[in-house]
Amino acid sequence: MPYGQWRTRVRLQAAMPLLAAGGTVAAVAARVGYASPSAFVAAFRRAVGVPPGAYFAPLEA
Repeated sequence: MPYGQWRTRVRLQAAMPLLAAGGTVAAVAARVGYASPSAFVAAFRRAVGVPPGAYFAPLEA
């Protein structure tokens, strides 16, 4: 795995519990090293398939 992919994966793995705990996208993006929330959302969408808001949205009954 190239270094860039590894770094992105590590950052997103670190972001998951922070987002699950209710952290804002902006705060989590800064905490895991992204220059902007939009860069973080783009990386998250590429890796997971949906943006963080959709991934952590409550399930509909």
